[in-house]
Amino acid sequence: MDSSSPPNPFSSSPSPSAPTSRPDSPVLPASPSEIASPTPSSLANHPRKPSSLISAASGSPPPTHRASFPDPSKEPKRGSSRLVGPQAKEGFCCERDRQIHHGDEISIVDAFKTTDGGKSTYITYLIQLGSSTVRRRYSSFLSLHQALTGLYPVLIIPPIPSKQSLTDYAVKGQSKAKEDATVIARRKRLLEDFLRRLVRHPILGGEHILHRFLEDGVSWSEVVHSPPISLLPKNPLHAPSHNPTFQPSSPDATSPTAEPPTTSYIAHHLLPTPSPSHPLRHPDQRFHDSESFTEKFQTHFSGNMEKVNRRVVKRWGERATDLSELGAVWNGFSLAEPGKLGLAIEKVGQAVDQEYLQTAALLQAWERTTTEPLHIYTQFATLIRSRLSFRHQKHVQYELVQEALETQKDKLELLENAEREARRLEDALERGGRGLGTGSMAEDEEQRRQREIERERAERTVSRAKGQGFGLFSAVKHSLSGMMDVDPEATRRANIGKTRDNISQLEDSLQASEQDLKYASTTLQADLDRFQRQKVADLRLLAIQLAKVHKEWCRVNLEHWQAAQAAIRDIPPHPNQPPPPAQPVPTVTLDEPSAGPSGASGASGASGRCETTGTGMSMGGLRSEIERVEAANKPLPLPEHDRALDEEEGKGKGKEREEDNPLGPL
Repeated sequence: MDSSSPPNPFSSSPSPSAPTSRPDSPVLPASPSEIASPTPSSLANHPRKPSSLISAASGSPPPTHRASFPDPSKEPKRGSSRLVGPQAKEGFCCERDRQIHHGDEISIVDAFKTTDGGKSTYITYLIQLGSSTVRRRYSSFLSLHQALTGLYPVLIIPPIPSKQSLTDYAVKGQSKAKEDATVIARRKRLLEDFLRRLVRHPILGGEHILHRFLEDGVSWSEVVHSPPISLLPKNPLHAPSHNPTFQPSSPDATSPTAEPPTTSYIAHHLLPTPSPSHPLRHPDQRFHDSESFTEKFQTHFSGNMEKVNRRVVKRWGERATDLSELGAVWNGFSLAEPGKLGLAIEKVGQAVDQEYLQTAALLQAWERTTTEPLHIYTQFATLIRSRLSFRHQKHVQYELVQEALETQKDKLELLENAEREARRLEDALERGGRGLGTGSMAEDEEQRRQREIERERAERTVSRAKGQGFGLFSAVKHSLSGMMDVDPEATRRANIGKTRDNISQLEDSLQASEQDLKYASTTLQADLDRFQRQKVADLRLLAIQLAKVHKEWCRVNLEHWQAAQAAIRDIPPHPNQPPPPAQPVPTVTLDEPSAGPSGASGASGASGRCETTGTGMSMGGLRSEIERVEAANKPLPLPEHDRALDEEEGKGKGKEREEDNPLGPL
């Protein structure tokens, strides 16, 4: 059995013999598992018939002609267990494939309400690819997503927006919830993102089911109920990973090398259905790390980033509401003030109103550039975990089949040893039985049978203990249990034949399981690498767009606040405040006091110093001194020499008054 790795459908290394590939897709290896794009010669040798007039139920370009292919790198041991899958894609399967290959832009240009001949109304979305358009409703998008998920169980299918919640239906009603303009616009953007991611995918972009979805005049209901979608199994674990719609073909009686039609089909349907939490004996460290990283990624996005983002958006919305009320208050206040003051107040109100409008625009842009991408990548994390779980179950299948095969081989070895021992005893009895009595021969035969019975019981116990996890041979064991004690020789020989058949079937199942595991591991790892590159580009674009949104918000607000500032500066200064002098006036300090015309001294304090300006004595200092003296009911202070003269004059006048006054001093 060849153990080489299967070709990588996302390999970036070109092959010399590989045909020309899509310009936006990696070059694929030259093998039956490649996705080939046409060359001029291949287009000439493969004429196209228009598919716009052909429905999926009436022979649209072959339903088994898909872009996911089997792994031919490992040939099975037995020719009857060879897995037959769809052939490699060559050329364009239809006109929509040609348009996608040439890079025509896909978008949803409109969403409107319609009845389309029915009684109930629904929203239909107008999809445009190049110059062609087609109308699809949300349920068609949902069925397309489910079909691609079933056809490609190991590829990361882009998510679509979720259905309306029961809360929306309860609060708004069924009709109002469906016709909510905000919900319709958001769903329109997310569905457009879903289609763009599909057409950019190197494998999903070449899927003919997608082309039929984008083709006008095609009944999508017929496509859903026609092959290959109608051939999808109920349990994808019981089908090949590379071709889940694999069905047993009818035998060709004319072919001398015709293979049994149901061998490969049975090999997959006999595989067990393990639990996603079933442990592995030999886990793959790469996917173990991928599972841990995806779990952290999902927790970070859904539990942290989305939570904080919702809180920030809520507070921005509350701020916008407050700005709306504040702007109305400022504008109302401007009506009560005339002149330039009223104009300045109006400009401030307009700046506040403009900030409210820009905040509302910021929230809308935030929804498109940040909130929706974060939600998309939260859905991506859930989808990736489901794909990793599917590959894990395929790995568990392989280990369970391998364990069951080892058990059956051990059982066959015991049975064959017992058969050889019985034949050896029979040969010995035949050679030496002539001289033995009849009684001794009967005793030997009885002992041999007893030993065989005990050995068979021990083998059944060991087989039951080892094979409990794989229920493939429970029916065989039950049918043989009634024969064990009747004829040990016949039972042993029948058991040997059944065990060999079981081993043959297990080898087929092991081969199928090993092919599935290799294809699932290689393809999923390649798609994870592609997704990681796309995630880096998307998050980089998210950060750039968020910065641009904030930058535009700041720019527009700055312009309006600068206009308000200019209007405020045009307001005249306060009338009670004199204008500032043209040039500074020097300050003069006088050492000696100066008397006024009334003989009052101009002292400013006990030091006898005062300051004057060009217009006279400091009025502020004099006024404060007068007020202080009047409050104390005291005369104005005099200089020291004046005070001495006054005292002498007062004493002389006092003596004269005492002498003149007959009553003496008062």
